[in-house]
Amino acid sequence: MKTLSVICPSRGRPHIIKDMLQSFYETTSGEHTKLLVYLNEDDTSLPEYEKVLASFDSPFLDVVIGPRKFIVEVYNMGACLDVCDYYAPINDDHVFITPDWDRKLIDVVETKGSGWGVACADDLLTDWSKCTHPSGCVISGNIARTLSYLIHPAIRHIGTDTYLMKMANGIKRLFMERDIVIEHRHWINGQRPMDANYRWVYSNEEQEWGRTAIRHYLFNAYRADMEKLYKAMEADGVIV
Repeated sequence: MKTLSVICPSRGRPHIIKDMLQSFYETTSGEHTKLLVYLNEDDTSLPEYEKVLASFDSPFLDVVIGPRKFIVEVYNMGACLDVCDYYAPINDDHVFITPDWDRKLIDVVETKGSGWGVACADDLLTDWSKCTHPSGCVISGNIARTLSYLIHPAIRHIGTDTYLMKMANGIKRLFMERDIVIEHRHWINGQRPMDANYRWVYSNEEQEWGRTAIRHYLFNAYRADMEKLYKAMEADGVIV
């Protein structure tokens, strides 16, 4: 099976990440899927995290504690730390529902995208009839290696899903899979209480930063990214 690195930043949420970890180990297909959890060295919740993580001691779990970073910085760092066939950027409030979700999403990209693209599980939050924003997805590693990043680094948090949608649609390889579920238990759908993380993400400052970052990407970097991907896919014998 292809290798997969699941990358999850977390801050102030040891009680929430426990659900994610439990679901991860109950549903992943095997040893080819690894999980990287990134924590902040200034997080006062670190002792609680240590207790939670100790109960999930596994050779397939890697915990990194470092300076506070934006979520996209963590995703890009994770992709650099471990060269894998696929990457899955997730949040600590995701819960894996479908058994073998990892193998199934990878198989979608392998069969429908010839090994290139983004395959998205249904997060039970996003209305795909209005917007096909990826959440709970796997991204082929060849995309990250071609572009030298998993998510465009101008983005901090807001705009991550828009970037993935625009990029994957640009190479005609955005695959939405209703029968695979990675639930996003979020404040918006009443599954989680409002906390400091949600307050920051939905602040005016971060919303405006995200909108500006996406506009900058689409006007200044998107076309160059598409050209790089087209050339790499052509060299791989794949037709866009």
